[in-house]
Amino acid sequence: MIFLRENIKGFALCVVICAMSYLIQYLEISLINEKIFDVLIISLILGIIVKNIPFKLTNMPQIFSKTDKAPKFVSKQLLEFAVILLGFKVNFSLVRESGSSLILLSFASVIICMGLVYLLCKYIFSLEKSISILVATGNSICGNSAVAAMASVIKSSPNHVAIAISFSAVIGLVQVLLLPLISTFSSITDMQYGIIAGLSVYAVPQVVAASFIVSTEAGIIATQVKLLRVLMLGPIIIGVNLLLKSNRSNLSLKQNITTFIPWFVVGFVLASIIGSFNIISDGLLDLIVFASKILFAISMAGIGLTVNINDLKTSAVKVSLAVIFATSLMIALALLGIAIFDF
Repeated sequence: MIFLRENIKGFALCVVICAMSYLIQYLEISLINEKIFDVLIISLILGIIVKNIPFKLTNMPQIFSKTDKAPKFVSKQLLEFAVILLGFKVNFSLVRESGSSLILLSFASVIICMGLVYLLCKYIFSLEKSISILVATGNSICGNSAVAAMASVIKSSPNHVAIAISFSAVIGLVQVLLLPLISTFSSITDMQYGIIAGLSVYAVPQVVAASFIVSTEAGIIATQVKLLRVLMLGPIIIGVNLLLKSNRSNLSLKQNITTFIPWFVVGFVLASIIGSFNIISDGLLDLIVFASKILFAISMAGIGLTVNINDLKTSAVKVSLAVIFATSLMIALALLGIAIFDF
C-alpha cells in the first residue's frame, strides 16, 4: 500500500493510457469495422508519445515524477502476472486434436526460426543479444506476449522491448493486408493457406484477421497452428534461460533451479495444465483472458513510459529487415511442410 501511495501518479497514468487504447480501438472498429492495430500496440505507442512529449515547449507540467517506480513495476511484475493468466487459454489437448504432421511442422518451424533469426540479428546485423533474442522470440512464437515474457526473463531494457514489438507489429500489419493475395492469385486450398498464415503471421489477432477473411476453414486452421506455436513459449523461455544462466554460473541446476525456471513460467505451465482439463467455464475463461489483455495493455503503457524514442532509430532498419526475413522464412517452412506432408 505504501508503494502504491508513493507511485499513484504513475499507476494512474498507465491505467489512463490503457483506457485510451481501448477507446481508440473501439473507434477504429466503429469507423472501419476492422482492428488495424492491436490494443497492446496502441498502448505502447501512447506510452512512448507521453514519455517523449517536449513538456518545456508546451509549458505542460510533468505528469509523474522521474522517481515514480510505477512504469517499471507494471512493465515487469504486472506483466509477469498477465503471462500466467494467459496460460489458462493454452490447452494441451490441442496436441491430441492436431495431426502429428501439423504438430511436427509447427514445433520445428518455431525452433528453426528462433535459431536462424537470432543468428541473423546477432552475427550478421550485429544487434545486441537482448534485441536479437526478443525479435527471434516474437516472430517465431506468438508476438507481443512472447516478447514481453522473454524480456522479463532476460532482463531486457524497455527500449529493446519497444524496438522488437513496434517494428514487428508494423510489418505484421503489412502482412495481414498482403498475405490474402496468395489465396487470390494461387490455387492453394483453404487448409494450406491456414497453415501458411498460422505459421508466418506475427500476433494472434493478426492471424485471425489474415485468415478468416479468406474462409472459416482457413481461419480455424490458422488459429490452431498459431496456438501450437504458443505452446512453445514455456519450453523456449526455459531453454533460453538455461543457456544464458549456464554461461554465467558454475552452480548445478539442482542448486539453482529457481534461477533457471522463472516463477511466472511455472505459473504459466500450471495454468495451462488447468486449462487443459476444461474445468473452467467458457464465461470465466473469457473473463480471465480479458483481464490478461488489460494487464498486458497496462504493462505496455509502462514500457512505453520508460522508452527514449531516439534510441529506437539506430536499430530500425536492421530489425525491420530481420522481421521480413523471419516472415519469409516461416512462409517458406510452411510451403515446405505442405509439400512434405501433403496437406
